[in-house]
Amino acid sequence: MKKLCTFVIFLLLHSWSFAALNAYFSYATFDQPGNSTYVESYLNIMGRSVKIQPDSKGKFLATLEIQWVYKKGDKIVHFDKYNLHSPQLDSITQSIPDFIDQQRVVLDTGDYTVELKIADKNSGEAPLSIHQNIRVFFPTDKVSVSDIELLESYTPTKKASTFTKSGYDLVPFIMAYYPPEITTIKFYAEIYRTKALLNEDYLVRYFIANNENRVLQNDLVINKKQSPAEVNVILAEIPIDGLISGNYNLILEVRSKENKLITYQHVLFQRSNVKIVSTPKDQLTTLDVNGSFISEVDNPDTLKEYIACLAPISSNSDLQIGQNQIALGDVQSMKQFILHFWTSKDPEKPFEAWKAYQAQVMKVNAMYSTWNKPGYESDRGRVYLQYGMPNAIASESMDPNAIPYEIWQYYKVLNQSNRKFVFYNPDGVSNDYRLLHSDAKGELRDDAWELKLHSRSQQFNNPDQQNSQDIYGTKTKENFKNPK
Repeated sequence: MKKLCTFVIFLLLHSWSFAALNAYFSYATFDQPGNSTYVESYLNIMGRSVKIQPDSKGKFLATLEIQWVYKKGDKIVHFDKYNLHSPQLDSITQSIPDFIDQQRVVLDTGDYTVELKIADKNSGEAPLSIHQNIRVFFPTDKVSVSDIELLESYTPTKKASTFTKSGYDLVPFIMAYYPPEITTIKFYAEIYRTKALLNEDYLVRYFIANNENRVLQNDLVINKKQSPAEVNVILAEIPIDGLISGNYNLILEVRSKENKLITYQHVLFQRSNVKIVSTPKDQLTTLDVNGSFISEVDNPDTLKEYIACLAPISSNSDLQIGQNQIALGDVQSMKQFILHFWTSKDPEKPFEAWKAYQAQVMKVNAMYSTWNKPGYESDRGRVYLQYGMPNAIASESMDPNAIPYEIWQYYKVLNQSNRKFVFYNPDGVSNDYRLLHSDAKGELRDDAWELKLHSRSQQFNNPDQQNSQDIYGTKTKENFKNPK
């Protein structure tokens, strides 16, 4: 889930769930311009998973031994070991509520490995441990954004604590999973150095986009004007009561007053909301498919394939309904969904629209299928079906210094001009090229993409370095600038 770009560090939110001892770990990085950068870690312990024992005062509680080791290379730069106690109970029959441990560690710019060990001192079980890589990087010559911290709640600070930041007590929401009873997504982020580098009012735009096909949820877009400051605090919430089940990105953009994108940040979350179905059930069940283009198709596997291949051009509601239809496998209802989908796309000529799309699906299946998935499920297939045929493609598989890659150029992507997509093939053998970077809005962005393509031939120890060094014979920069 972690992605790097020139201006920001994306999605430093990683959850780990442990077996008997049930806990979730995540972290975020922040800057203090003119002072220091730091990592904030969040450890959420599930109260039902710990063992409780009486203390000397007759109360009942759990005790965990927590050990943190931060390493930069082979050098230990931070070590901490302590006991974490649960809330106290008056009776052993009571249940321990979930509880959170939050720590802040000041770190210089660089790459680190975090080793975390958790031991339930009352269970006798072996300690549980994880290893996590962390990068701390906030350039001083660019506007940048902290990681987005998802919140359970926020309240004005009355008495400072470890949860206090920018005058508020922030309780982190660690699991990034939103069940139906949660109706808003709350978050906190910081924008750095706009006063020194912009010196004029600018726009902050935050919104929710579907993670599967990057479709913007247009009713969940908020724009706010900001005055430049050394640190601008964004503390906000977006209603999600109407958001159906699925995977989404919460995206925060910093834009100039001319609406030019300066930098952005995002975080992935999951929504479960089975109560919301955009298309009324009777709208499908009463639809007459007789005489339509789909009426003579009776093979359930064929119908499932027709529905599955719609994912690149589907809205969230269509994705959910389509997945439900595939799971149910009812021939009649699958026909009704397909007819409804294409009638909604083109009320006048749904058959022609379906036929044209199927021709494109056959094309991407022929070009981009792998041994275990059809072309429309591949990254290249998804982009092709969603945006159409690229205007130019640069393909390179013979560069000994680079992983095989393709760079696609679109003169127009929706309302954007001159957008590029970089795909790469890490194994160098299969036909499964994965999306590495794009400058199109809502797509995966990683401005260190060039560095990653040349990871065979270079070693990168400088966290400020975003692009590969010039290598004799490589065409990466030229291909990105002018694909052909």
